[in-house]
Amino acid sequence: MTMAAALPLPCRARPAAGRDWTTLLSSAAVSGAAALAAAAALQPWVEPRLLFMDVIAAAQAAGYCCKVYWGFLSNLGVVVWCLTAAVGLFSGLTLWATGRASRTAVALGLAGALSLVIALDDLLMLHESVLPGFGMSQTVLLLFYATLGGGYALVQWRTLLPPEGAFLLLAFAFFGLSLGTDVLVHSIDTRVVAVEDGLKFVGIVSWAVFHFRLAGRTFSALLNRTRRSDAG
Repeated sequence: MTMAAALPLPCRARPAAGRDWTTLLSSAAVSGAAALAAAAALQPWVEPRLLFMDVIAAAQAAGYCCKVYWGFLSNLGVVVWCLTAAVGLFSGLTLWATGRASRTAVALGLAGALSLVIALDDLLMLHESVLPGFGMSQTVLLLFYATLGGGYALVQWRTLLPPEGAFLLLAFAFFGLSLGTDVLVHSIDTRVVAVEDGLKFVGIVSWAVFHFRLAGRTFSALLNRTRRSDAG
């Protein structure tokens, strides 16, 4: 067995050129998310919080319903969560089904499952309205999600260091700042909502970028390994 074959898939050497363009594209995605959130917060035509809030929450805040652009950033965030869930679950299950279960396969599967849970939470307003209606504290629920994120970070600790883990670190940083704003301030003031949900949106995109890159590297390495095996 060669050294390349013995290494875990995501740890194998990759061409520098491939890293360059994927890193640039990934950085552009996160920068674009930050620019979009900033533009939504600073634009003068619509009350900013209505772009960040869920549509139902926006209707409650405005006192009437509805405009097509309400909840734009919230809905876009749910779409990104769903894409990440699909990529993570598909990748993890595919690696497991083909007999290549590994730490990476488990990490991708966990990321997909966690992304799906949070997507459903955001879509159905579980931690904001539904579960508190059954007597569950919103703060406790947010801390529960933070604990899940911390547990996932333990699973992924080997990939947390830059450069490969930079986007995951960014995601955790933005989620932490957003969660801290929600817990410490917890207001529907338009500036607070824009900051809290803007940070969360950039965190969602950073989270997605990291897992797209991880899945792409894993399957690229697997494909290269298969080609070398066929050629040999």
